[in-house]
Amino acid sequence: MDRFLKIGELASMTGITVRTLHYYDEVGLLKPSKITETGHRLYDIQSVTTLYQIISLKDMGFNLDEIKDLIHDRYIDIRKFVEIQISKVQEEIAQKQLLFSKLLKLKQELKDNKNISLDDFKAIVPFINSSADKYITKEQLDKIKNNLERDKAESEGATEWLEFISKLNYCYKNKLPNTDLNAIECINYWKDFMNKSIGEDEKLKNSIFSFHASLDNSQLRYGLTDDLYKYLMELMK
Repeated sequence: MDRFLKIGELASMTGITVRTLHYYDEVGLLKPSKITETGHRLYDIQSVTTLYQIISLKDMGFNLDEIKDLIHDRYIDIRKFVEIQISKVQEEIAQKQLLFSKLLKLKQELKDNKNISLDDFKAIVPFINSSADKYITKEQLDKIKNNLERDKAESEGATEWLEFISKLNYCYKNKLPNTDLNAIECINYWKDFMNKSIGEDEKLKNSIFSFHASLDNSQLRYGLTDDLYKYLMELMK
């Protein structure tokens, strides 16, 4: 017994909760070295080493399934695993940098508009993007805001938008042509939406299209992903 640790002792030593150690046992990540007749889990020095490996790999961003493979599979391609994790971290860094850029732009907008209202804030936020100022000017954004404010209530508009995204997603997944009734409804909604927010301003319309075309999946908001937008543009043709 002297060479074994009780589960509570292992938890205290490593800072991992007893509940987590129970879960690791259930999923086969870290099994006890021995179970007493009364059902108590006991762990030896190898268990401690393995647990610290799990903690380190978890800190590096590997999920539990990946950690399980790394620890228990002797024939796994370690280099491939590490490369995949590096790609994940690079993507997270890029997303954080994008968020940082958006927050800086939002801070500047708030600084320039000392009397900004909550409605103004909601209207500005979707366009606080690291590349938006290349395509949409402040005057054009104000025009969009003014046009939308003359339209129906925000809550009603939001409901219609969600219905539009849901229907567009259905059309996209089923590869429906622009002659399908659902696709036609999506086209008509988009035309109506664009007319209300942009009107006949072709220059502004081109700016909006260029803005959307410059974005990737992680940047588009409110459900209109890159794939959905491209599909919608194909329907519009």
